Amino acid sequence: MKVSNYKRLFTLFYGYRYWFVLSIVLNIIFVAGALAIPALSAALIDYGILEKDFGNVLDIGFLMLIAALIAGVCQIANASIAVWASEYCAHTLRKQTFEKIQTLSFGNIDRFRASDLLVRLTTDILNVKTAVMQTIMNLMQAPLLLIGTIIILFYTAPSLMWIMVLLLIAFTISLIVYFIIVEPQFSRKQEKVDGVNKALRETLTGIRVVKAFVRQQYEIDKYRNATEELRITALRPQHVMAYLMPTVIAISFLGFGGVYYFGGVEVLCNTGLQIGNVTSAAQYILILMMPLLIIAIVLPFITQANSSLTRIFEILDATPEIRDPPHLVPITPSDMKGRVVFDNVSFAYRNEKGEPEGEVLHDINLIAEPGETIGFLGATGCGKTSLISLIPRFYDVTKGKVTIDGIDVRDMSQKSLRSLIGICLQEPVLFSGTIRQSVTFGSPDMTDDEMLIASEAADAHGFVMNIPEEYDGKVARRGANFSGGQRQRLSIARALAVRPKVLILDDSTSACDVATEARIQDAITKNMKDATKFIVAQRISSVITADRIVLMDQGRIIATGTHAELLAENSLYQEIYESQLGAGLHSGGIE
Repeated sequence: MKVSNYKRLFTLFYGYRYWFVLSIVLNIIFVAGALAIPALSAALIDYGILEKDFGNVLDIGFLMLIAALIAGVCQIANASIAVWASEYCAHTLRKQTFEKIQTLSFGNIDRFRASDLLVRLTTDILNVKTAVMQTIMNLMQAPLLLIGTIIILFYTAPSLMWIMVLLLIAFTISLIVYFIIVEPQFSRKQEKVDGVNKALRETLTGIRVVKAFVRQQYEIDKYRNATEELRITALRPQHVMAYLMPTVIAISFLGFGGVYYFGGVEVLCNTGLQIGNVTSAAQYILILMMPLLIIAIVLPFITQANSSLTRIFEILDATPEIRDPPHLVPITPSDMKGRVVFDNVSFAYRNEKGEPEGEVLHDINLIAEPGETIGFLGATGCGKTSLISLIPRFYDVTKGKVTIDGIDVRDMSQKSLRSLIGICLQEPVLFSGTIRQSVTFGSPDMTDDEMLIASEAADAHGFVMNIPEEYDGKVARRGANFSGGQRQRLSIARALAVRPKVLILDDSTSACDVATEARIQDAITKNMKDATKFIVAQRISSVITADRIVLMDQGRIIATGTHAELLAENSLYQEIYESQLGAGLHSGGIE
């Protein structure tokens, strides 16, 4: 178990350390009250009941009642602190982890995976919350009860101390076995939880595809296999956890019986041990069982939370691949023109260890002048999306550089850089809210006139006005209440609304019909004539009117030119044209 995880966790509470001091004080008072009751009961037996002294019975009984009340009040107050601390801890970890995720780069997110991050933000933080509550409420009492019980037994029944020593040895062995077996298993269990969540997320996200291809049984089997792996992995630590508490109880009751047996023998043999001492010793054995039971109850939570903390701290300690340089080049957005240059650019994605592997772009050289429209065309996987992702610095180049108006994008702040760029990604992601909020997402303070101009340019205004609430109409999660083409048009409107110097449309009209696509292209040309425009497409109709078309293959630029130039000179472009627009074919993808 990494103790450093918990040291780091409790730094969250540094400003509230006085509450923890109060918790310790409350625990000390509770333990004192709990330990006083057996001693008082011994006195009540020896000096009240056996002596038939009714006054002592009343006096000692009253003291026992007061001790019980004080212990109960302290326990309730400490429980309140535990609940507050656990909720505060969970809230802080959620906030810090979510904020850190917002700073991570695309490469970091690629390696963590969305389903994995979701588990860490929910299940793992819940594990930590439970462990914090149990630790403050119960675990702090365990050493106090243990030490207090040993001291009192040493003075009141020293001849029975050997029974307690045997109990502690047996319990220590049980704990060692527990740690050896359970600790590694919890990490593997959380990995299997990630697998289950991944399978569940994929199936639910793609449920329409699953039904369309009648693959329900395949998905059921895949999910069943993932849950079976989780069941098998979780079974062993759960078994050990289940056995730990009965083992502690059995050991404690053996000690309880041993005290009465050997203590009774000593009383009968007149060794000086009194009946009250035997009964109080038996009660102290039961009290000794309390910290052991507490440890048995709390330890599984702490062990599981330790694995969860490791996973949470992996996110908090992750270093964003894309970071602002120490010496930023200041820019004034209104003065930028949008001249984009790819200067001998090569790029490779990074593996799980964060090391570059397998270049996907090779020696790219390209200049896009302000106001120019550049279309990218090529087979799936040829590097089009990877290339345009380097402009807003979603990833950093492996070699070479990308500049805007002569400034390396790595020398600008990410906020300044991306304020120059409007981008519509391949998947049109809309957030729940209203249509107005979706269109103005990048600039919430824009006027309605600016919003309407962007919506009209994206050919979205027409269908929005057919909605009863118009721009106050609701957008379901991920835009599920709109068609694919409508989602794309709202995403384009969102990109246009920020009035960017550089506009990137990544296959963003693939779900639109040819007529709608043509209207969008005309409107963008008219309304964004000063912006540098990059259009990534699978079909020629999307880029046919571009000032230049860049033909890519296997991560390289193999030809550039206008539609007429490429159609006359490039055989690959001719093949693409014939497959899509020749012989009466007006649709189709590039394989």
